[in-house]
Amino acid sequence: MNISLFKLLVPKNNIPAKSKPVKDLSEIDVVAQAMIFFLAGFDSVSTLMCFTTYELAANPDIQDRLRQEVMTTLDECGGKITYEGLLKMKYLDMVVSEVLRKWPSTLATDRLCLKPYTINPALPDEQPLHLEEGSILMIPIYGMHHDQEYFPNPDRFDPDRFNDENKDNIKPYTYFPFGLGPRNCIGSRFALLENKVLMFYILMYFEIVPVERSRIPVQLSKTSINLTAEGGFWFGLKRLKR
Repeated sequence: MNISLFKLLVPKNNIPAKSKPVKDLSEIDVVAQAMIFFLAGFDSVSTLMCFTTYELAANPDIQDRLRQEVMTTLDECGGKITYEGLLKMKYLDMVVSEVLRKWPSTLATDRLCLKPYTINPALPDEQPLHLEEGSILMIPIYGMHHDQEYFPNPDRFDPDRFNDENKDNIKPYTYFPFGLGPRNCIGSRFALLENKVLMFYILMYFEIVPVERSRIPVQLSKTSINLTAEGGFWFGLKRLKR
């Protein structure tokens, strides 16, 4: 991957000067924050839920294995799921982690360069990349998650990438669906919990099946800024016999 793709220069005079904290919020501030809440809290979680549903419908063997874990956990919790029981579900965590690798809710993230830095070339035909103070680095999450060097056969949905044996082999800073460091997503744990609870109850009562309008493999929309399916996600719920 050419490291020049990471750089987007912003003039230094665009960096906001240090000033005293603003105590009062204007209407624009309130509206802007509300919009961020909707985009970051609703759209990203719905994307994760939709692609989880898609992968379970497209991979019935994985869905069956996950349902077995759901039923086992339900028995261990006395017929009612608990927070502790949900956290112990290793395969559910593996499935959700792989969905976030293959279909990250955010295609890229950015960071501000606070001091000059030079990235030395990794390939013979590359030039050093000089980052100036005030540069904004665009980091392609989707590109990193689909890099053959870090995730072999990246288009294959394989939750076992995140099992106890393999997850420690994932190179640091190559998997970051919620960002990294002190500026990572503040709502990541809540988003994961929402998705896991929903999947738990769906698989407890239903089998997720393709229907006439389902598209497998999925066709990505070319008009959305984030990942979504062309024409939407369409799947059926088949009631389980219990």
